[in-house]
Amino acid sequence: MLELLAKEHTLWIKMVVNMGCSKDVAEDIVQEMYIKLYRLIKDENKIMYNDEEVNRFYVFVTLKNLYIDYRKAKGKYSFFEFDERDEIDDVLDDESTLEKDEAFTNLIKSITEEINSWHLYDAKLCNTYYKSNLSLRDISTGSKISLTSIFNSVSNYKKILKEKFEEDVMDFYNEDYHLINKPKK
Repeated sequence: MLELLAKEHTLWIKMVVNMGCSKDVAEDIVQEMYIKLYRLIKDENKIMYNDEEVNRFYVFVTLKNLYIDYRKAKGKYSFFEFDERDEIDDVLDDESTLEKDEAFTNLIKSITEEINSWHLYDAKLCNTYYKSNLSLRDISTGSKISLTSIFNSVSNYKKILKEKFEEDVMDFYNEDYHLINKPKK
């Protein structure tokens, strides 16, 4: 049965390409069709006319179902075709992306180390303000600290952080990652 199916391999490829996919994907779908028919069809008479000719309609329906399954899966997952491989390799091997990630991590680490070196009250209040979605009024209500005190403290934190890290942040935005790849001690 597989030998008779393989004789019309180019026809199966053309059928799948006409359904709307690339030749590479069509090759994969046709290979899946061979596997599916080999596994599921125990009686070859189901897909043969007079034991000599392949039932093209049956094969077409099988290919169409596999193509539909492929389209459904493509909607759920990202597939990369062979033509796009070079672009993927460029992104994965892009050293500037790695350098950017390392610079960002080091910048955050430096800021966190600075905040953690402050008095416990200041560190906790600063982390609460920056890491939660609470307003100054909500922090004041929850902690029973006056709104004015919290406002003044947060203003001081912003001033301190700006003085110490403004240059590093600007280097990050200007993509001068090599200048901030080492946390300051």
